Amino acid sequence: MEFRKNNTEDVNEIEAIEITEESTVEKSKAKKPHKKISKPAKIILVLCLIVFICASAVLIRNYVIRRNNVEMNSELESVFVEKKKKEELFNFDEMLKINPGFVGWIKVPNTNISLPVVKYSNNSYYLNHDFYKKYDYRGTVFMDYRNDPENLDASTILYGHNCYDGTMFSDLEKFQDIEFYKQTPVVQFATVNGMEKWKVYAVFITSAKAEEDRGYVFNYIYPYMDGENFNGFINEINKRRLYVPDVDINDDDNMLILSTCIRKLDIYNKGTRTYKADARLVVVTRKLRPGESESVNTNAVTLNPSPKYPQLWYDKNGIKNPYESDEKWYPQEVNK
Repeated sequence: MEFRKNNTEDVNEIEAIEITEESTVEKSKAKKPHKKISKPAKIILVLCLIVFICASAVLIRNYVIRRNNVEMNSELESVFVEKKKKEELFNFDEMLKINPGFVGWIKVPNTNISLPVVKYSNNSYYLNHDFYKKYDYRGTVFMDYRNDPENLDASTILYGHNCYDGTMFSDLEKFQDIEFYKQTPVVQFATVNGMEKWKVYAVFITSAKAEEDRGYVFNYIYPYMDGENFNGFINEINKRRLYVPDVDINDDDNMLILSTCIRKLDIYNKGTRTYKADARLVVVTRKLRPGESESVNTNAVTLNPSPKYPQLWYDKNGIKNPYESDEKWYPQEVNK
């Protein structure tokens, strides 16, 4: 009987200890004060939230604008191109009803470039207007205002933005890669004269700012590069091109030049851009001659071991410019 009594007392003592421990834990929990967020921390949190919301809004906005741009050009292509069996018919009249400044359609295989081309009285309007003449920072691919869209000049220049997202002329950057060129040695440009094919002759990088190239701007956008201007122009291109295709060119050929911007000359410091250059990527093509095959021996293309770049490129890469003593070439003005 005594055993049971002692046992009961032990149990009571254990229960009392447990109750005491629980009470101590609860008291210690109750004593812990709630941490308050400091005012500076609240401000930082709010600012981070604002930045996140703004960044999300910009991304959504850009996505919507890009999608609308792609859809618009796809719809325009369905208006312009009518496919009948293996033949394509081009409805210039329908496009001219939408925009009287319509002059053609540029298409580059293996890219997203299949776009309408317009022309205006200057080279600035379509930098920020779409085909329907509504404001759009992506603009529209346009022909140089000095060019004749029907009787093509020696050099026809098309300009388009590089939006770095696969729209407009963004995909021209792919031509920097010789392997891409091998898959895409010919581009297409439809005018009132029909769809014509053009062989890629040169791809090079230049600058539109004189201070980025020893006070010089290579004038590749002059429409009249035949006659006395031809040899000097081609010599300058030959120095600059990134690779040398198995394609020749002569004074009787028509050239089609595609021009866009590129970030190749921008300067960065620890991942932060410290200088935004005014660089251009240029693709020079020439029209197929009567009776000429469109096939190109792309296996014969060779890299240019030392392409001529603007001075800024050499400064950026810490390389001596082997062309710094070159004479500055300018086209002779032609009255047309």
